[in-house]
Amino acid sequence: MNLRDLLLVFILVYFVCTFSKSSDEISIITDLIQSSDKLTSVVAHACWKPSKQIQLASRLGNKNRPMTVRFVNKNWAGIVEPQHRERLLIVADLNCPSTKVFFKLANTTNKFSFPYRWIVIGKAVNESVAVTSNFQNIPLLPDSDVIIAQKNDKNSYILTTIYKIQIKGKWIVEQFGIWTSANGLKKFEAVKHPISTRRKNFQRAPIKMAMVILDNRTISNPYDLSDILTDTVSKSSFRQTDPIFGYLNASRTLIYSPTWGYYRNGSYGGMIADMTIGDAELAGTVLIATQDRMEVVEYLSCPTPISIKFVFRQPPLSYQNNLFLLPFKSTVWYCIGAFVLVLAFILYINALWENKKLESSEQNFEDPTVLRPNVGDIAILVISAISQQGSSTELKGTLGRIVMFILFLAFLLLYSSYSASIVALLQSSSNQIRTLSDLLNSKLELGVEDTPYNRYFFPIATEPVRRAIYQTKIAPKGTKPKFMSLEDGVKKLQKEPFAFNMNKGIGYRLVERYFHEHEKCGLQEIPYLYATKTYITCRKNSPYKEIFKIGLFRIQEHGLSDRENRLIYARKPPCQARGGSFGSVNMVDFHPILLMYLYGILLAFFFFFVEILAHKKLHPRQSQRR
Repeated sequence: MNLRDLLLVFILVYFVCTFSKSSDEISIITDLIQSSDKLTSVVAHACWKPSKQIQLASRLGNKNRPMTVRFVNKNWAGIVEPQHRERLLIVADLNCPSTKVFFKLANTTNKFSFPYRWIVIGKAVNESVAVTSNFQNIPLLPDSDVIIAQKNDKNSYILTTIYKIQIKGKWIVEQFGIWTSANGLKKFEAVKHPISTRRKNFQRAPIKMAMVILDNRTISNPYDLSDILTDTVSKSSFRQTDPIFGYLNASRTLIYSPTWGYYRNGSYGGMIADMTIGDAELAGTVLIATQDRMEVVEYLSCPTPISIKFVFRQPPLSYQNNLFLLPFKSTVWYCIGAFVLVLAFILYINALWENKKLESSEQNFEDPTVLRPNVGDIAILVISAISQQGSSTELKGTLGRIVMFILFLAFLLLYSSYSASIVALLQSSSNQIRTLSDLLNSKLELGVEDTPYNRYFFPIATEPVRRAIYQTKIAPKGTKPKFMSLEDGVKKLQKEPFAFNMNKGIGYRLVERYFHEHEKCGLQEIPYLYATKTYITCRKNSPYKEIFKIGLFRIQEHGLSDRENRLIYARKPPCQARGGSFGSVNMVDFHPILLMYLYGILLAFFFFFVEILAHKKLHPRQSQRR
């Protein structure tokens, strides 16, 4: 074997040893990634030789789920994150001198918080140096996922995770598992559960919770339901979030605010401001979901089905329709009109025939009770028959009497049917108000419960119908806006044609208290706000978000939220005594008849003056003599 062959054998043995023998660090990384069973994009910061970097990429590329690997220096700015951030896994080696700078840059961009994952190759286990010593200035809170691998002996590594409940709290070390070159990764049973469930013991650490309080009496005892109509929403939310502190083994610090918080002049106020500036982690009062709020708070769960709508009693039919046109359908009215014309024509023919007979016989020609063949007399006779009144003129012949009998009998039956229908319609209510447009065009007066959210959302409405409702019916120019207390609004709803925008769950309690049984029938609802679904929220990017969410869902799953909702909020009362009372007829019910009467009087005077003028023009001498 010559020198050339020996050199080739040496080079071949070198590459085989380099790429076939995996380092322990690479094996730990690949085993941990494989155990997570997630799609992963790896970003590594390690002072490794190129051969070792190639070896890591080769090992990860051979797995069932191909993974991308990118090695970076201490500059974090050039890294392009994957579309799904939870796929990003960051690998760091503490033996690299620039790792501390890398940690500092990662901390400024919140890379130690959810959903990012870390694998840190630590230094060898040293009893005199704590595993947390390299993370003193890094806030590893309960949502962090940092696994530290420390060499225990030649063939094994100890894997731990560390975190703090609060920034100034003490370190908590979790034993994640052990890795050996012989058996690979062995995870301990405790860490097989998700982070959000195994880190729920807060060890009585205080959690700040913000609440909306409209009445200072609620501060002394938010559990008290003796005055259930005061701060109802806050009391309900407080009672529903109370079990979560037991679930977390945490204490509670309350922060009070007079309003939920709305975006004005470039910032939020109220309860939302308490969370955005970091004074509070959790909201103790439910919050309406809006697009702008999604940028500053996290929505967790919807424990309370709060519904804010316009509630009104079905108004009398006369508020929407002319009652005196409703007894018959349009086709029936057309048939009645044709019937009247036919009868009038028959009466005219009969009157003309009898008039000729009288002229030929010259008998009773001057009888004033004989119906003359002119339009005026026939019209008066037909109107008399329609209104069930008598007439001083009539047809004298047998055929004429038969025609008059048919005339009066037909209109007697029509009159009876019409009167009966009118009586029934006077007791009927209208179901034609179904949309906001119907509500705007109705004769109902509108009012709104006086709450901070109503005073904010109603004036800023931009949709034409909603804006018209506010400008024309709630806050017309020159008048005081119709915001009123819940009790005043419900009482007005009981007594007047009135639509009241209120929280139904609270308002219906007053309906049950004040309304008679028959008054509970016909209650209708129309939503005004686009979205009234309410949520418990927490601070944006809170490290406790997932833990809060799981705790709140457990509260709902165990029926505690449902119990509080049944205890505090009322449902729409059922109708059990429809028609139990009759109301008096109002002016609105018969104003069309009054208008017709008024127009008739004016028309009579008009014809009266026309007759006077015509008489003076036709008989000028008689007028001069007078």
